Amino acid sequence: MLISLEIGMVVVALGLALLLVRLPKAGQSGLVAMTCLAVMLVGFTQPAFAGAVNGDVLTNQQKGLNETLQSTPNDSQYEGIEYADVKGTPLGDQDITDRVKSKVPDNLKISVSNGSVRLSGKVNSRDTARAVIEDVKSIPGVHEVSYDLGLKEITE
Repeated sequence: MLISLEIGMVVVALGLALLLVRLPKAGQSGLVAMTCLAVMLVGFTQPAFAGAVNGDVLTNQQKGLNETLQSTPNDSQYEGIEYADVKGTPLGDQDITDRVKSKVPDNLKISVSNGSVRLSGKVNSRDTARAVIEDVKSIPGVHEVSYDLGLKEITE
């Protein structure tokens, strides 16, 4: 519904612009093409980005599928990328690194750059991996967590 309203407003604005600006036919068609491209890029991709970032938009079935896709076929590896809801006063990279080190097992490798945290190494199970990822996402200033974690216990 909202996208239809946006498209309608753009079409009306385009019509007014073509009336007010006396461009040759080639210029008018170029303006129309650019406007259509802008509508497609903004109007149609914006909801997709919102759904990709906000996990609350996913149904339980989609969440289950997403969880399955984050594991390798033999369930020995758990990998993916998740986005955090930034809350509180953002910390700097060194402070984030210190907090992450205090929340995760010592055997994990950690790198932090501009609020983006990368985790790699081995954990006991998928549940442990989920707990670590959620803990890291709760740190102020973390906006993204990417992970490639080996699983010692293979889920059957």
